[in-house]
Amino acid sequence: MIPIEVWPAVLAGLLAGAVMEGPVYLQKALGLPVKQNIFRTWGNLLGMRGAGGYVAGFLFHEVLAAVIAIGYAIFFWLIGVEGNLWLWGLLGALIHYALAGPVVKVIPSLDPVTGEIGKQGFAYRNYGALDVATSFVGHLAFGLLTGIFYGLFHSGGGAGFAF
Repeated sequence: MIPIEVWPAVLAGLLAGAVMEGPVYLQKALGLPVKQNIFRTWGNLLGMRGAGGYVAGFLFHEVLAAVIAIGYAIFFWLIGVEGNLWLWGLLGALIHYALAGPVVKVIPSLDPVTGEIGKQGFAYRNYGALDVATSFVGHLAFGLLTGIFYGLFHSGGGAGFAF
């Protein structure tokens, strides 16, 4: 069983959190009708709009990602992981996604098309299959990368530990 190391987990979470929203913004850049925008949502919840809201939302998301990655490290420790953190990170991602779905339902988000507040539904279900799949893939990416980076940054780790 590996000991929990906070700073490697925080760093892993910051990197994975920055990457996990990539599929959303890539699809938006390609003109696909993905509606979710967690950075805007967090910015709105912090009372900010526009570019400042996006920046504040991104920073809030990063802090949350770091905290969640510490949760992954605790999970790895509790189940006695000794390697293959990429795989255990994917398992953690499934749990993470299952917990995030209801959170998405209850946090108020401004729908970019209708202007209605809080209508995204469980795991973005009301936004459509593309948004649900994108959120799922984003969470899988977060878990995978958190496992890999935590394994690489852990003092007892390295590539053999991550993979």
